[in-house]
Amino acid sequence: MRQRWRARQPACLHGHPFPENLFYNSSGYAQCRTCVRVYNRTWHERNYIPVTPDEVAIDRAVMGNPPARLTPRERATAIRRLDARGLSARQIAERIGCSQRTVHRVRTRTAR
Repeated sequence: MRQRWRARQPACLHGHPFPENLFYNSSGYAQCRTCVRVYNRTWHERNYIPVTPDEVAIDRAVMGNPPARLTPRERATAIRRLDARGLSARQIAERIGCSQRTVHRVRTRTAR
């Protein structure tokens, strides 16, 4: 009911004019096109993963002193390097700071 009420308003909650910016999403709810674009842009900026992994972070993880947060690509690269040295999944998980399941998942993905 609330969405219909918002659709009849001349502007959204952020002040964007509604007739020009009004659209209905896949669930049928009325939304402001401008607000959705802004939200998607900020989400992308927060969750962006760089294309090239940080080699320093990978080296630190391999040595056993991982940074506070590794990207998935950096973690997978560190797991592959430690796996090439012949370490067990438990040893790799302790060194990188992830679960053994993550190590097994990366090993399976690289074996394909």
